This record gives sequence, C-alpha cells and structure tokens, in this order.
Amino acid sequence: MSARPKVLIIGGSVGGLIAAGLFRSMDWNVTVFERTVGDLAARGAGLGISAELLGVMKRIGARFEPSAGVARFSRVWMDSDGRIVFRFHRPSVASTWVRIYQPLRDNVPPEIYRQGMNLLRVEEDAQSVTAVFTDGTRVTGDLLVAADGVHSTVRKQFLPEVEPRYADYVAWRGIVEESEVSRSTVNSLGEAVVHCFPDRGMLLAMAVPGAGEDMRPGHRRIYFIWYKPVGRDARDDLFTDASGVNHGVSIPPPLIRAELVRDMQAEAAEIFAPPIAEVVSRASQPLLQVISDLESPRITFGRVALMGDAAFIARPHTAAGVSKAALDAQCLADSIATIDGDVTGALQAYHRSQHEFGSRLVAHSRDLGACIEGSAVKPEPGPDASRREREQLIRDYGAPRFLSDVDPTSV
Repeated sequence: MSARPKVLIIGGSVGGLIAAGLFRSMDWNVTVFERTVGDLAARGAGLGISAELLGVMKRIGARFEPSAGVARFSRVWMDSDGRIVFRFHRPSVASTWVRIYQPLRDNVPPEIYRQGMNLLRVEEDAQSVTAVFTDGTRVTGDLLVAADGVHSTVRKQFLPEVEPRYADYVAWRGIVEESEVSRSTVNSLGEAVVHCFPDRGMLLAMAVPGAGEDMRPGHRRIYFIWYKPVGRDARDDLFTDASGVNHGVSIPPPLIRAELVRDMQAEAAEIFAPPIAEVVSRASQPLLQVISDLESPRITFGRVALMGDAAFIARPHTAAGVSKAALDAQCLADSIATIDGDVTGALQAYHRSQHEFGSRLVAHSRDLGACIEGSAVKPEPGPDASRREREQLIRDYGAPRFLSDVDPTSV
C-alpha cells in the first residue's frame, strides 16, 4: 500500500459521509462518489437518535445541535376510544434526517465530494480496487466502501441473487401541521409516541419539528405511520396509478389514486380514536411504501465492504438505519486502524462483527413486525395474551437491545 492509502466511498448520504469523516481522521485519501446531483438535505423525514450515533458524530467533529432534538418521555397504547391503556416510561430523543445529514455534509470538504457519479461496476486485483462509472471515469484505490443504500449497485454486482424480501404489509405515512388539528388532539399526543393496534396492523403517531425545524408547541407537525397487511395482488393495485401503470414497489405520492387515499382515511375514521382519525384525515398527500427487509450472506469481497442499507435492511420498526450505518463505518475504520492498514485482515474482522450485528437487527425488526405480517389470516390470540404481547412490543419497539436511548436532559 502507498504511504497514504486511498478509500473510494460509493454513496454520499449519511452513511458515506460518516465513513468519509472517520477515514479522513486516520489520514486516508478519501473521495466520496454520489450519483445524485444537487442538495440531498431535502431527503428523509424523522429518525431516531441513539447515543452511539451521537458518539460517532462527535468523534469526527460533526456537531449535533441540542435544538435539533425532540424529547419523548414515554410510549403509550391508545385504544379505539382514545383511552391510554398502557404507558411505558422511556425517555428518548428524535430528530429529522436533515439535522443529522447537514453537519455531516458540512464536515466533508467539497473537493472530495463528487456528484453525478453513477457507478457501473467494480474491478479488483490483489493490490487495488477500481470504481468504473457510467461516464467512463475510472478511479483506483486501496479500499472501496459501498454506502449506496437499499438499491446498492455494488451489492447487485457481488450478490445478484439477494433482493429485498416483501413482508406482506405496507405503510401509509403522513404529516400534518399542529395548527390544522384540534387542541384536544395535540394534547392527547403530548410528548409520547402513541401506538394503536387495530384488528389488523399497527399505527404510530408523534409530534415532530415543524417548518424550519421549529419545535415550539403549536408550530410543530404530527407524523403518523400506519402499517397494514396487504397481499401481493392487493399490493399491485395500491401501486398502480390512475392511468393503469404499475410502479412496482415505489410510487410517487402524487400518483397514488385519490380513491385509495379516501378509502384509507375513511377506514381510519372507523377504527381509530378521534385524535388519530383526525390526524390521518388531515394528511393531504400521504406516502405509501412497501415494507421489506434484506440480509446479505456476505458483506466483504476482496477489497470491497458493504455497509448500512447496502448490507442489511431492517424494517423501519427498529428506527436504527442511520445508527447502524454509523456503527458499520466506525467498526470498519477501527478494524483498519487496529490491524495497521492491512485491508484484507481488517475486512475479515469487520465481517465477523457487523454481519452478526446486521443479522440480529433484521431478526429483531421481523419480530416487531410479526403482529402485522400475515395478520389477515392468523387467528387473534386471546385478550390476555394479546394485551401482554402488545405491551411487550411497546417495550421492545425501536432497538433498545442494540442501541442506547438518549436522555433528553443530556443533549
């Protein structure tokens, strides 16, 4: 290896930016390649914050501002009459995607962040790895880090048979201004994450920052995500627009048929408590997503390492995607540092650690979704068993077995 080894990072979102910061701190020559042109700050919505994520950000000098955090003090189960039948005290902090992305992006010099770079393939030999792009550009380095997300080009090259697995349910997501709903609805949500359990599926609702990341009461927004079991034939119908075009597993929100939104909101009025039904009814342009997961049998290939969603996709119930990417990047960088730049040995250590971690996180996400998946055909448990299962799900929701919640008073 050269005196100053070179790492090629494919993907310039949060995971790639964290990896860039860590390798720069080790005095590696770093280049980040992002396929998108323009500002990525508009991507994403809310996300969970872990102590581990903040620790990695602090390590690379990307500051998380205290004002970027939304304090949550409990998780509650609200029944269809609006009563709180279970409350679990669990202080935590949430934020928005941009509040994590922006300090990471500001931490990476613009001259090493190359946009409009669409990866075509990866080539390797015993001493180096080369990224080949669709415009003909070829860049060679000592290590390639694939942080190119769910639809990773790198993963598809090395593991063409590995595809996201549909979980037999979808999620409707929406967001409304606090000012557009009644004061009683705002008060009923409070500073909690609200869980609702209709006969089929599960819904979560919570307050999130408003325009300009404003978190003052009355200026915030309310977010909901409603998981609903849907068979494959019905799923195809959901993702077919008014002109008859089927969009597969992702449809632009404006192309969702208006009657599907009306039906969804009418059902919410029938099965949820008035505060939740009001929030759902006020969402003018809800989003629709397929829920899936993915588990790669391998995450290293010669001088190539998969990380973040390129390696494993846990269902969103864990709220751990960004934290996992941060821990992947940290493990990879620390493995390189520990083995004194031996890329092959470092990647072996990285695989042993993070492959197990990713597998366990995906399994946990499947456990959390088990009450939704196939619930259209599974018999309902007895009332006592159902109550115990739902209370335990609220305790386990997120990734408390894997990550540490942030105390709101410490941010």
